[in-house]
Amino acid sequence: MAKLQLLAIITLDGYLFDRAVSSPLWDTPDKYGLTRIRDRATQTLGPDVSFISLIQWKKEYEGIYLIEAVPDTISVIGSMFRYWLVDEIILFVIPYIQGDGIRLFTEIPGPSSWEMTGNKCFKSDICRLTYRRIE
Repeated sequence: MAKLQLLAIITLDGYLFDRAVSSPLWDTPDKYGLTRIRDRATQTLGPDVSFISLIQWKKEYEGIYLIEAVPDTISVIGSMFRYWLVDEIILFVIPYIQGDGIRLFTEIPGPSSWEMTGNKCFKSDICRLTYRRIE
């Protein structure tokens, strides 16, 4: 069965990190594992993903389906959480308070439990946290 991963880069106050703000994450994505995460994905999903197809793919195929939290995908990510499709969350937390923008978790249908499966803090104070949904 395939796994659906959500990759998100957020600020300390919970907003999607503005790509216009300078960050070592943008300059050296290999150093933070971003390139590896993206390269390991069997399929990268966008805002126009078909949920019927996605449900079928998850049942019939192996591999990793990756969706990145960006302004264009935020509404489809909310729907993925409503239908319990997200299996793993990879969060990069940037030591920055943005004050406004798009929040990652705005349309969550209700409580769910997650367990941390990995964490790494870099010298730049950026942290990568990985969580797996508990069935």
